[in-house]
Amino acid sequence: MIHADPDRLFPTLDKVGGQWAKCYRTAYLASGEEFSRAVPDVRRWLLQVHAARYGATGEPRLESEHDAWRVAWAGGMQWNEQVRPSWDNQTGGVCSVAAGMVGGMPVAITGSDNGVLRSWDLRTARPLRERRLGRYPVETVAFMGDIVLVPYHGRLEAWNPVTGESWTFDAVHQAWPLATVKDVGRFLILTVRYDTVRVRGGRRVWTVGHGAAVNGVATVRLDGRKRIVTCGDDATVQIFDLRTGKRYGEPLTGHVGPVRAVATAHVAGRPVAVTSGEDDTLRIWDLRTGRQRGRSVPGRVTAVATAEVNGRSVAVAGAAGRRGRVWDLRTGEEWGKPLGESGRGIATVGHLAVTCASSGAVRVWDLRTRRSRPLPGNPRVGAVALGVAYGRPVVVFAYEEGRWFGVKDLADGTRHSGKFTSQGSLITAVATATVDGRCIVLAAGGNDGLIRTWGMETGEIQVLSGHVGAVHALAATGSTAVSGGEDGLVGIWDLRTGESRCAVSPCAIDAVAVTGRTILTGGSDGTTRLWDVRTGERLGSLPTGVVHAVAVEGDLALVGGGGLRLWDLRDGRDRPLAGHAGAVTAVAIRGRQAVSGGWDRTLRMWDLRTGKQTAPPVRFPWPISALAWHPDGQLVVGISWEIAVLEPGPAAAFGSEPEAG
Repeated sequence: MIHADPDRLFPTLDKVGGQWAKCYRTAYLASGEEFSRAVPDVRRWLLQVHAARYGATGEPRLESEHDAWRVAWAGGMQWNEQVRPSWDNQTGGVCSVAAGMVGGMPVAITGSDNGVLRSWDLRTARPLRERRLGRYPVETVAFMGDIVLVPYHGRLEAWNPVTGESWTFDAVHQAWPLATVKDVGRFLILTVRYDTVRVRGGRRVWTVGHGAAVNGVATVRLDGRKRIVTCGDDATVQIFDLRTGKRYGEPLTGHVGPVRAVATAHVAGRPVAVTSGEDDTLRIWDLRTGRQRGRSVPGRVTAVATAEVNGRSVAVAGAAGRRGRVWDLRTGEEWGKPLGESGRGIATVGHLAVTCASSGAVRVWDLRTRRSRPLPGNPRVGAVALGVAYGRPVVVFAYEEGRWFGVKDLADGTRHSGKFTSQGSLITAVATATVDGRCIVLAAGGNDGLIRTWGMETGEIQVLSGHVGAVHALAATGSTAVSGGEDGLVGIWDLRTGESRCAVSPCAIDAVAVTGRTILTGGSDGTTRLWDVRTGERLGSLPTGVVHAVAVEGDLALVGGGGLRLWDLRDGRDRPLAGHAGAVTAVAIRGRQAVSGGWDRTLRMWDLRTGKQTAPPVRFPWPISALAWHPDGQLVVGISWEIAVLEPGPAAAFGSEPEAG
């Protein structure tokens, strides 16, 4: 919902400055449906999608003579928040959480098991932005002012969770947990690797030795100086000077066994630390005296954070399978009603707490009232495929991070009535193949390395095994299917005979396409490779950078990643196609025509002979995550939770028939 006066939403932005204030206002308007109100073209497209979903009511289509596309029908749950699932029915879902203030707005950041960062406005519990880092879990997130820092597979990612700006810094050693602290007007970054805390600031880098594996790090002001508080496997809590790295006082002892978590606060002006250990106790320490305050609190705790509520300093603690509890740090007694389960993490900002259950469910709690709201899961339509069942074209689509998918008639969007079930299996990739005139759906997901096939007309289920680890991508042509995943194997399957073979890639495979005798794979090492479908022999490679999507037809391949590149397979030449402002996550080719979409929320149309766009970009209210183009001209677009099927509009530069590839 948009407030009538946007200035009232951002009362503290004047401290940031006029230009930044405009930036934050614009970014807030640019989230979800709010974006549509700020950009008239997007508003019109949003209304087109909405009208198409209720086309049976006779609502007019809001199209113009300048449209290259018009919405034929749409489906999904984007418009009804009441039926939008929370993280409770996700597999894994969120595995890290942080909270802070950005431009005067309380914001939560969640990192998912499959490498996606999301930001949330905690006042409304609505999503703001999201960014994909890769396919691996986001283990830790930390705020540094208005910026979020994430150590991710040898690099440090910086992201503004409101504006969407991002930066990447290479050559950062794999390290967690991570914390930041502001000292003498500059931010310092604290990372942990085994028994060493590394402090980075400007050109200075210094380390603090702990003597055993460090499991948690926090900062606190003590005796007028910033200090680092650490806990580790040696059953101690230790304090170090932030500027010199020298130990402050003696180690705090009392836990029996490793200390797993630490948080700091001030109680009546005195600095304290709250720690939890494998001895199933929660302890409160006076950091000036080094002594424990009060008795140990029995109970298993794996995550702890501190907050201040109506002048009262409290600790919020939780563990897997157990409800979170709130403790008064002055008295050491439990305060108020318990919260929800929070085994995967707790973060606090002001009087709000964000809890992440071991199931991945995330909720925001008002610690004053103990009321909560879920942060609704937002898995996009991560994969779409086209097929023919019972003589009619159908579209198969899977919700990324979800355990369900849908099959609909391509012509009118009616639900397919075939014998089709996911049997509760996680699905992240889908494809369709034709065997003896019948449509076979292939689906893969999870870490079991299995590919499941369903006969759409017969309901017959089979399992293809061979991969070790998650399968990230599937593609098919005729009765031949191709798969790629974490193990670097390119699986080639003959669905008619059941025979299979494989090629070996030097890295994990994130995207696959196949046509005729050619396979293209996008590798996690930033290289797109070409393979012979009959022999598995490698035919060539191209350093394209990160790869999210690949499409190939004839002798042309389109690779989407950090940008968009067109690869001519005949002579090996490639060229960038400029236009997208951000990652390209979906591509499709039809003859010598192509479409692409990505995080900039635009759908762009290309003439592959000239490399130029053939029409103005279509601006959607959400990022485009999947594309499939039917030979008859219908275009299936996955946008957030929506499936929209587009038809060529009055201004389309496409003919009704694709050119020969």
